[in-house]
Amino acid sequence: KVQTEGLSFTGWSLRAKVAILVCLSSCCCNVVFLELLVRKDPGIGNLVTFSQFLIISVEGFIFTTKFGTVKPKVPFNSWLVLVIMYFLVSVTNNYALSYHIPMPLHMIFRAGSLMANMIMGMVLLGKRYKTVKY
Repeated sequence: KVQTEGLSFTGWSLRAKVAILVCLSSCCCNVVFLELLVRKDPGIGNLVTFSQFLIISVEGFIFTTKFGTVKPKVPFNSWLVLVIMYFLVSVTNNYALSYHIPMPLHMIFRAGSLMANMIMGMVLLGKRYKTVKY
């Protein structure tokens, strides 16, 4: 049964529910520890971001590309543009933390980017969304 209004977890496997719980818990822990680190040393955010990118890159190289033996499905240039944009957004977010704004407020503004993207899609690309998506 597919539900079109709201979000329902009925019919989801235990594995899917645990995966979502672990993902959300990990993200929350990451934010809490980043805030604690930034309070001690405001410039450490970029080091943490770089370390995360390095670990994810090594993990992807080992397990996704099998040490470079599996050909990527996404063209390298497209992938590189996305990585650079994501890295710049992360560095900009770290820079915002140097203004000592509370982390919950910072998270609310970051989460608001989804709504900004939807509005830009409507204005620039003429997209329309179902009421549920808003």
